[in-house]
Amino acid sequence: MDKTKIVICGGHFTPALALIEELKKIKNYQVIYIGRKKALEGDRAFSHEFLAIKKLNIPFYSLFCGRLQRSFTIYTIPSLLKFPFSLIHAFILLKKIKPIIVVSFGGYVALPVCIIAWMLGIPVITHEQTHVLGLSNRIICRFAKVTCLSWYETKNLPKNIKKIVTGIPIRKSILSAKEDKIYDFGNKELPLLYITGGSLGSRSINKVIAETLSSLLSKYRIIHQCGSADKQADFYRLLKLKRLLPKPYKENYKVFKTISASKIGGIYNHAKLIIGRSGANTVSEIAYYQKPAIFIPLPWSGEDEQKYNAKELEKIGAAIIIDQKDLTPKKLIQKINLIMKRYSYYQINANMAAERIFPNAVSKIVKIMEEYIP
Repeated sequence: MDKTKIVICGGHFTPALALIEELKKIKNYQVIYIGRKKALEGDRAFSHEFLAIKKLNIPFYSLFCGRLQRSFTIYTIPSLLKFPFSLIHAFILLKKIKPIIVVSFGGYVALPVCIIAWMLGIPVITHEQTHVLGLSNRIICRFAKVTCLSWYETKNLPKNIKKIVTGIPIRKSILSAKEDKIYDFGNKELPLLYITGGSLGSRSINKVIAETLSSLLSKYRIIHQCGSADKQADFYRLLKLKRLLPKPYKENYKVFKTISASKIGGIYNHAKLIIGRSGANTVSEIAYYQKPAIFIPLPWSGEDEQKYNAKELEKIGAAIIIDQKDLTPKKLIQKINLIMKRYSYYQINANMAAERIFPNAVSKIVKIMEEYIP
């Protein structure tokens, strides 16, 4: 018996991966992924999604396409010229794959795939990760069977579309806090801080952390996920800095380029405070683990979506926001000390944050999909 083919595509890969892991458990489903093979246009490095999908032994098709531009730049016209070819390529791929349904997670890669799926009569379901409906999803949702939302207060929603708040899919490996030696280090009487710039890291955050290490390590233990951007320059710079620290401080600091998803849940569980960007996944995971946070939103995120994500926890008193333009070593230390001084207040509010998260988001989306699978 032939398996039911399901195409997954889109720009928000982490929630897509959570869904893929669930679909792989269903024996009569075959998942095919359409995405970008390279991290950036003209870049030699493979994208995170390509490497992760190949590791799962799932068929991966790279789509020729240009980025949608929110404003007119030197890339606008070349990107627009690529779009008709993106549609042709998507048509060829879908005719070859013959999926029964397409599930989109937004982004410029998903748009041509979803347009062609709609033209071919293939049901489309799309998911929006952030608090602000993305540019591609604003188009896709108009012909999608269902638009799945992560948040009740999602902005830029067109009228007369079918929408369901499912929550944001979180990988089960992150939802389960497995014990691990990764946080078994240094002076365990000191609180643990987890600092992360997301999957790619943040050079701005890394720079400030480097300047504050000595001050922080006298009072805290730190796990720092710094990313591997710029040929891992920050990672090697921080390692060098660590070697120069006094022995007690050195033992209180662990720096990693990346951290496996299977270890993240345990780190969240043991950390007293999380510091980092405010992508929708990060905010949701922190809320699930009921931890206070300091967010430094990515200033050039589309529609200022990271700021909106961070405000979800700030408005209930579970987090503090520092705009990147205001981020200094002094200010960061002040805010860390403020939360630690009033920790019971922030912890009580962080406990309420979990009410905003849907741990069963993946199963909700699967049920919606099954309504449109013959």
